Amino acid sequence: MVSPAPASSEILKAGSPEVVVAAAPRWPARARGALAAVAAVAARLARLLPARTTGQRKPLAVRLPALADLRRRGLQLTRLDLAILSFVVVVAVPSVLSFLYLAMVAAPQFRSETRFVVRGNLETVAGGASPVSGSSTAQVPNSQEARVVVDYLRSRAMVDALQQQLDLRRVFGVAGRDPVFGLASDASEEDLVAYWNRQVRVSLESLSGVIRVQIHAFSPESAALLGAAIVREAEAVTNALTTRNRGDRVLQADAEEREAFTDLAVVRTSLEGFRNAQGTLDPTRSAIGSYAVIAKLRDQRSALNTDLTVARARMDEDSPVVRALKERMRSLDEKIAALDTDLLGLDREQAGSSGNLKAAAELEVRRRLAEQRLNEAESELLDARTQQAQKQVYILTFMAPTLPAEKAFPSPLVDAAAVSGILFAAWAVASLYVGSVYARTR
Repeated sequence: MVSPAPASSEILKAGSPEVVVAAAPRWPARARGALAAVAAVAARLARLLPARTTGQRKPLAVRLPALADLRRRGLQLTRLDLAILSFVVVVAVPSVLSFLYLAMVAAPQFRSETRFVVRGNLETVAGGASPVSGSSTAQVPNSQEARVVVDYLRSRAMVDALQQQLDLRRVFGVAGRDPVFGLASDASEEDLVAYWNRQVRVSLESLSGVIRVQIHAFSPESAALLGAAIVREAEAVTNALTTRNRGDRVLQADAEEREAFTDLAVVRTSLEGFRNAQGTLDPTRSAIGSYAVIAKLRDQRSALNTDLTVARARMDEDSPVVRALKERMRSLDEKIAALDTDLLGLDREQAGSSGNLKAAAELEVRRRLAEQRLNEAESELLDARTQQAQKQVYILTFMAPTLPAEKAFPSPLVDAAAVSGILFAAWAVASLYVGSVYARTR
């Protein structure tokens, strides 16, 4: 007889939520009724045995130990005897044992259920037409992401993640009083994953995309707690999947935008230093102004040279008028030479305004290219972020994990009847096969 288990709740591990492990109920009255039913069935089977002599045949329980002696004496069992014996061994005894185990030993299991759906953008699949927009592509739900979530909930990674949060071996570890339906204490990681898939059933409805999760545990609190943990892990894996699949383009666009901004800052710094060194904001306009001044000075020098020629024809070289005109011409020549030097430079090392114009033009081109690159990078980044927002995938839970009030398993009569039906079908098929073989060999 199974010793009564304590009714107090057990704690998973330090710092984790409490999970109550319910004690298995005891039904002594049902046990006595089941034994009485077995005895009645055995008595009826004994009365059904045909008599070989004039007297009543002995009960089957008495005749079984003497089968070997009967065979040694040359006595053979009839086909009816073998059929009844096989029925008792294959169908009756296992059915009674299964009923007794389910009624007296099996720990009650409670079922919690949660439902959620993967929502986000719609994927376009070629080959159809949208009833709303009339386009040549059909809109279908995020079935790929939903299937990824379903596969993850059945995988070992899911079991390992929950094992870090909850002690699954302690939650399902009732093998001491229920060795058939409980998790063995020495179960390996593979056995734990297989047991997880047996206790947690995940299904995906292909048309609606709804993911349905049913959790079976040995207490209502454990079932509800596991359901909440499953929803959290589904949300985590969906967020990670979205970040990995659709964040690469945003990261690349962001890196390109930062690099373009850095290049533009470098070019602007160089251009500012060049302007400070030259003392002008626009070297081109300064050069244009210098050329205009030189042209005016040369016009003045041409007019002054005409006056000097006329004065030399009328006056001596040492006259005050000629000397004044020559002094003015010399001053104009110095100014023109100074402006030419500023524009053309003395040599290759000391470039004038023309060299400055070339350097300024190169810096201006670099600045414009850097600004264009930055604008393109910013547009790409904005487009990537827009697509990322459109392709965001998330979990929408419309049915939170329920807290069961009644046990879902076992139902001794229903489950034992199912076992009996399966065993009876197997026994009937085997009996028909053996009977056909016997009929052909006679």
